[in-house]
Amino acid sequence: PGMLAAWARLKYPHLVHGAVSNSAPVQAQLDFPEYNDRVSYDLANDEVGDCLRILEEGHAEIAQLLTSSRDVDSREQVATLFNVCGGEATLVDRKNVSAFLGDGVVFVPAQSNDPSCDDRMCNIDHLCSSLIAAREVTGSNMKALAALSKQQRGNSTACIEVDWEGTIRYLSSDEAKVEGLRSWLWQTCTEFGFYQTCEAASSCPYGKGYHTIDLDLEICRRAFGITEGNVWSNVQQSIEQYGGWNIDASRILFVNGEIDPWAMLGVDFDHGSSSALSTIWVEGASHHFWTHEIKDSDGEGIKKAREAIYRHVVEWLDEGADAEGDSANAFVKLS
Repeated sequence: PGMLAAWARLKYPHLVHGAVSNSAPVQAQLDFPEYNDRVSYDLANDEVGDCLRILEEGHAEIAQLLTSSRDVDSREQVATLFNVCGGEATLVDRKNVSAFLGDGVVFVPAQSNDPSCDDRMCNIDHLCSSLIAAREVTGSNMKALAALSKQQRGNSTACIEVDWEGTIRYLSSDEAKVEGLRSWLWQTCTEFGFYQTCEAASSCPYGKGYHTIDLDLEICRRAFGITEGNVWSNVQQSIEQYGGWNIDASRILFVNGEIDPWAMLGVDFDHGSSSALSTIWVEGASHHFWTHEIKDSDGEGIKKAREAIYRHVVEWLDEGADAEGDSANAFVKLS
């Protein structure tokens, strides 16, 4: 919605007087390692303790067992710890290993982080508390990740499916259309990229070097018949069509949250050359959190963001349709 709001104002200024663009990654980008770099930034917060180190070293330990020794016992150790369907034989295949490690053996709720939630794994603070506690009990980073993985699955005894070829078949099927996954992937292949890789030289907290852009481009090719070259050109066309960070428009307010990985492709103080645009940076906030239901537990940054948005909209409504609006770029950091 945030991207569409900005682009509606850009393309139809005679119909749209102003737009609040919340958490909008307007800069289309094929390879998006900055997403997981920001996840690491979130995990490095002093308030969550040793969380990032455990996560990084745990994934490195798994990678060491699966790629260096290449023996059956090492693979079996990992497969047993994480209850991988098919056991060690599943982890012989390089792409299965990439799918297992490249996006993390546990889920980190950076984009959906809710500081006030009550569930055990619902935010970064709770997740890190559980991970650190598991590390103290098991004495191992890898075992701590396995314990956390099981907790996130509700302590289910069902095995974890790690099957790259099965994933390709699913994404190529009508079944993937039901909840919109296939249509979203189609958009990434035909417009935006946004592939959240975990490159070897990045700050990604997972298996570094295991989620490369090649995996995403393979999905485009095999699930939709779109070649690598076409995916790249599609992303470039989106930048040319809408301007990316250099969107040429007025009366658009860009609001981004510090915790949100998508903010790395949004217009902010460092990205966006137009003097006719204003931006708000909400410290401690995740993906468009200020648009959620108002709660007593909302932080001061969230409350101030809502107030600032309201003031901007009121000012716009007082302006005539021919006024340029936002004549001076304003970057506001709210905490």
